[in-house]
Amino acid sequence: MTWVLAGSAIVVLLVYLYSLYTQGEIRRLVRTLRWIFGLAMMAAAAIVALRGNIMLGSFIAMGAAGVLMRGRLGPIDFGAGMSSANNASTVKSRYFSMKLEHETGSVSGTVREGLFSGRDLASLGPDECWALYDEVSEDPDSIALLESWLDANRKGWREYFAEHFGMDDGQREETERPAGRSSGLGSIDEAYDVLGLKPGASADEIRRAHRELMKKVHPDHGGSSFLAARINEAKDMLLAHTKRSAR
Repeated sequence: MTWVLAGSAIVVLLVYLYSLYTQGEIRRLVRTLRWIFGLAMMAAAAIVALRGNIMLGSFIAMGAAGVLMRGRLGPIDFGAGMSSANNASTVKSRYFSMKLEHETGSVSGTVREGLFSGRDLASLGPDECWALYDEVSEDPDSIALLESWLDANRKGWREYFAEHFGMDDGQREETERPAGRSSGLGSIDEAYDVLGLKPGASADEIRRAHRELMKKVHPDHGGSSFLAARINEAKDMLLAHTKRSAR
């Protein structure tokens, strides 16, 4: 009778795992395997220890703790890296791809199209920066990203542009994003890139990443209002996606 019950339980478990696989619930599948493997190791550790081999049982128990608590057994990953934050967030527009380093808060970027396509923004001189500014001025997302980069890497650029190229407040106001306008994230994958998360991040991980990033880019702390808007939108999009996936 015991063997029948055990066999039935195994069959039910295998059917459940297969259903997760066919439904594309890879994150949940990996987590389930993590718990199965971790608990099996704990049981093995207890059996080995009860048979008198305390040292070996202790090593197995430590491995089980690593699987259950950290999702990792040596080089084997049981989902620990599936939703961990990357070291940087990526924000894109028509003309630019910008990267915000989480640890340092530095902003770097490359030009995606136009006169300076393929160039690293750091390689552009003052005249080239002004030419680029003028070129992308009709695209609100791109001008906002460029200004974020200039604020982080070219202090006093507004005054310099005004003195040497005649940029005035009127021109600046024409390029500002209208209040309340969406920053236009195109996909869930893009939202994950903005928060520096891997697909499958939990709601808690999304909120944590959002909170840490906002400390670096919030306008009240000298950051960028555009990046803050993108980060807020990414959080809202991913939380809604997570809620729908949990149903």
